[in-house]
Amino acid sequence: LALALALALATAVPAMAGQARASFTVSAVVPVRVTLTALDQPAELAISAADLARGYKDVAATYRVSHNDRRGYLLRLSPRIGVTREVEVQGLAAALVMREESVEIVQPGPPGSHDLALGFRFVLDPAAAPGRYPLPVLVTARPL
Repeated sequence: LALALALALATAVPAMAGQARASFTVSAVVPVRVTLTALDQPAELAISAADLARGYKDVAATYRVSHNDRRGYLLRLSPRIGVTREVEVQGLAAALVMREESVEIVQPGPPGSHDLALGFRFVLDPAAAPGRYPLPVLVTARPL
C-alpha cells in the first residue's frame, strides 16, 4: 500500500526543472618573475702565462632568460675585484666596460624565454698570476 501511494504521488506531481543563471568575475594576480640559467658558462677562469703576456682573456657565456613581464627585465652584471682591472662585455645593445661598480641594464622584450649570448674580455691586472680563479663577473636578472 505504501509503495502504491508513493508511486501515485510521484506521477501526480509534475517534475519541475528550474533554471538559474549566475555570473561572477574572477581575477588573478600573477607575480612578475624572471629566471636566469647559465647554459654555457665556465665555472672558473683559467689564466695562463700567455694570457698575462697578452693582457686579457676572452670568455663566451650563454644564459637562458625566462620572464613574464611585457616590459622586460633588469640584467645585473657585477664584477669581482681581484684578477681583472676591467671587464668588457659584448652581446648587449651597446658595448659595456665595467670596472668596480655593478651595472644594471633594462632588457626590454615580450614575455617568454630566450637565450642571451655574452662575450667577456677580462682585462687582467698586471699583478695577477697564472692559475684558476672564480669567474670575475656575476650575471643575474630580476623583475623591473
